Amino acid sequence: MNRFDTRQLPFLTYQEAEEMIMTALPMFQRNGQAVMAKQDLSKIKNLLSYLGDPHLDFSAVHIAGTNGKGSVSHMLAAVFQSNGYRTGLFTSPHLKSYRERIRIDGMMIDEEFVLSWVNSHGAYLIENGFSFFEMSMGLAASYFSSKNIDVALIETGLGGRLDATNVLTPLFSLITHIGLDHQAYLGDTLPEIAREKAGIIKEGVPVLLGSNMDPALYPVFEEVAKVRNAPVIRARSDRLLPVGTKDDKTIFSWVEGSEDNGATLLLPSLAPYQIYNINTVWYACEEIRKRNILALERSKIVDGLEHFAGMTGFKGRYEIIHKHPTIILDTTHNEAGLEFYTPLFENKSVHLHLILALMKERDVSKFLSRLPKDATYYFCQPDVPRALPAIELKREAEKWGMKGEVWDHPKDALNRLIVDANKEDIGLILGSIFLVAEIL
Repeated sequence: MNRFDTRQLPFLTYQEAEEMIMTALPMFQRNGQAVMAKQDLSKIKNLLSYLGDPHLDFSAVHIAGTNGKGSVSHMLAAVFQSNGYRTGLFTSPHLKSYRERIRIDGMMIDEEFVLSWVNSHGAYLIENGFSFFEMSMGLAASYFSSKNIDVALIETGLGGRLDATNVLTPLFSLITHIGLDHQAYLGDTLPEIAREKAGIIKEGVPVLLGSNMDPALYPVFEEVAKVRNAPVIRARSDRLLPVGTKDDKTIFSWVEGSEDNGATLLLPSLAPYQIYNINTVWYACEEIRKRNILALERSKIVDGLEHFAGMTGFKGRYEIIHKHPTIILDTTHNEAGLEFYTPLFENKSVHLHLILALMKERDVSKFLSRLPKDATYYFCQPDVPRALPAIELKREAEKWGMKGEVWDHPKDALNRLIVDANKEDIGLILGSIFLVAEIL
């Protein structure tokens, strides 16, 4: 039962409006399968029509993928900003504030706009049973339209074909990567999931496949693209290579033979997976320039990439929050994301401490099978209904020979890690974006 009814409108403060947004509308984070079972593009089309079709007032780049879409969205947003475009960014989920999801030139949506919009449309939203994500798409489109942006980076929430963002006809489509995630909603195999993501491919609109896309999945996308006369570009990891680190940044160098041979770029991230995301973005920029979709200067592309985190509010991905011991928090929450940690997991010269939480729908055994057995574990349960109880997570981990304690509060686990770990140890916080949010 919703906590709100239309008699409570209008709200007087942003906080009241956000509470309505977060609690009154069906949300995947709370309701999971019940929300997904009702997924249908007709509802978002009705909402946007009621709002005056604000999504038709700006250009967009549409981004889907299992992993990497957040990094790619933020990098491209910074590139566009550096090139002088007034740039919208719609991403999910958020870490601390709902307003993180909707930004223009890195600045979160105005509280006053959210309050006014909810007061104007809240009764319609509740009475017609729109989901949280449908509402968010409508709000983002309204905000971007009202601010006369030039272009928006629009990230799918889940899947693609039936995602509420899939009402756009973008300038360019991008699918970063396909991995096993949310199988209950998207399919049990990689080809099935790929076909759902391929649903964002539009008639005549170029689509770029990320640099770490499994080549075995190319035929799935190319089949859909052929029907829709959409050019397909395959990105590869052959433009920029990591050659070192400096001040918590990764130094990338252009490969030999390129027009930028010998030049370097300092990306504000040490995440090992960014080699794929930065190459995907570089390919996207090359294609956007080649096809005259947007005017992008190479020097400003570099400037955007070198400052993308600060320009867009990018947080929570391989973020170092403490040194001596080094503690890294990351929103990695599926098996595909764990692959990048394998060298660290196999490094016997370093002792690891893992603060861990998982969601109930996760294949717990498969996830735990990728983790090191000899680390020290801190089992937690974020404050969301979908979270797996920490005591159950501990019991499952013990079947794999993992040892650790249950912690009621993630920050208490973090404080204990800092006290117990040696300065040379490494701490990781992963398994759920909601865990990361409670730590920050």
